[in-house]
Amino acid sequence: MTRVACVVVLVLLGPALTGGATVAAQDSQFGIRGLGTPGRWESVRSRSTGGAFAPFDPLSTLTEAPLADVPQLTANAMESASYRDADVLGTTSALRATRFPLLNVAGRVNRRLVVGAGFTTYLDRTWDVTLRDSTLLRGALERYTDEVTSDGSIADLRLAAAGRLSRRIALGAGLHLLAGSTRETAERRFDDTTFHTVQQLAEVRYSGVGVSGSLLLGVAPGLSVIGWARADNRLRATVADTTSAETDLPRMAGGGMLFSPGPSVRFGGSVAWRGWARAGAGAFDTWSWSAGAEIGSGRMPFRFGARGGQLPFGPGPTAPTEFAVAAGSGRAFAQGRALLDVGVERLERRGGGLTERVWTALVGLTVRP
Repeated sequence: MTRVACVVVLVLLGPALTGGATVAAQDSQFGIRGLGTPGRWESVRSRSTGGAFAPFDPLSTLTEAPLADVPQLTANAMESASYRDADVLGTTSALRATRFPLLNVAGRVNRRLVVGAGFTTYLDRTWDVTLRDSTLLRGALERYTDEVTSDGSIADLRLAAAGRLSRRIALGAGLHLLAGSTRETAERRFDDTTFHTVQQLAEVRYSGVGVSGSLLLGVAPGLSVIGWARADNRLRATVADTTSAETDLPRMAGGGMLFSPGPSVRFGGSVAWRGWARAGAGAFDTWSWSAGAEIGSGRMPFRFGARGGQLPFGPGPTAPTEFAVAAGSGRAFAQGRALLDVGVERLERRGGGLTERVWTALVGLTVRP
């Protein structure tokens, strides 16, 4: 392989908000307080199994060791469209978002070494919140509307390498660069139009680095296990070339098991821990789990799964929870050189009196030239 392409999505992040606000538009209400909503580092195939296959999927960016089994230059990209109902303090808003959350390219350098590069969403912070209140001006009570918006996210750019130490053992490692920016707007509009509208704008840039590693073991015919760990340093926020904040990012670890009793049947499961409490007050360490299966031929299999766990940021004293079920399929074209994967996910999140229900449609394309 002479070149590995990597496309970067740079987007934005904003400050935590106080309570009493109603959501006008956003990706997730649980990402407003804190650093944002963590992304899912999974291809469409893996996400259609509830994330159960992600630790073993070379085209997901969760682990590196599975890259060792990539036979040739392979590129994968996905798009998602989410339709959510956010219930905040009894007020329900219908929200929609379209994302391009993952691109991954991998290829073999020699018989023992495979390298890969790509990006995925690390944190998302896109929302629009309005707040109604009043203040005393010149002896009269004046009503006003505050609107605070944040548009953007932080991308995780990964450069990874993996190789097989033996037929049963594969080892991988990765370097992660975190990059992004956010455009933040705060505007106050008075009901009395004789008062001027006040608006503030700011652009914040973010940077950070991390390292990760994983070990894949074939413990028996048709049975594989994997373990992985990752450590990110601090997320640095910069405004006009001046550092405005530095936030500790989590340590992470997880594992998974994949069982294939036959060539057309695969079952998987995984667990993960993420130490988000390092990010400061209001952040929680999280556990997550997933279980799923893929049944059918390689040309058009059926996939399904479920996942659950916790979210790192929320309005209450405990971590919000989430549960999702997913299903999908795929189809091979051009003698297996092109793969089209589709999936659908139903997600529910709860915490602090807030509820979010989301339908997400997923489309992924894999090309092996």
